[in-house]
Amino acid sequence: MISEEYIEQTVPSNKAWWLKELGGIHWGFLPALFCLYIWVPARSGVPFNLSCMVLLASLMASYDVASRRIPNNLNLITALYGLGLATVTGGLPGLGDALLAGLIAFAIMAVFFFIGAIGAGDVKALGALATLAGMSGVFYLLFLTALAGGVLAVARIAFSGGIRSAMVGGLSEMRKCGENLTLPYGLAVWAGAVALAAMGGGT
Repeated sequence: MISEEYIEQTVPSNKAWWLKELGGIHWGFLPALFCLYIWVPARSGVPFNLSCMVLLASLMASYDVASRRIPNNLNLITALYGLGLATVTGGLPGLGDALLAGLIAFAIMAVFFFIGAIGAGDVKALGALATLAGMSGVFYLLFLTALAGGVLAVARIAFSGGIRSAMVGGLSEMRKCGENLTLPYGLAVWAGAVALAAMGGGT
């Protein structure tokens, strides 16, 4: 039989964990629903797969902002949904296209993970989203995400006094200013997905 002392020790930690998860998804609903309204294909002309990509990227980014992590379950759901949608719309060739796009994105981003540039969740997120972008959009998605990441990093350093430090002490001082700054890379992933959708998938 479980003792009251055991319950008192375990329940608070479980509550904290669930509150943390709920906090992330609460953050996610606002941008996700906003993007859903904007990117519905009937209203915007954006293909359905890219509309779903933006919606799911919004959820990923909001989780990353709230808790500095992108849940594995969300990445798995995104990947399975992308593969399933590709199969329904394109049959086995569509499945192969989506699977190859996901593997390419995962492999390329894994290199940046091993050198410490991004987190494991970001690698999984881009691999999952690439199944929705397909081979026609995967390289655009990676490029646009990297571009957005660079812009956000520079902006983050600038708002933290990095530009002023560079003016006073040179670029070495600017680098020191940016060493301890963190940036949820999910925002760059979201920006890349939105840019790709705005381009119509890169084709």
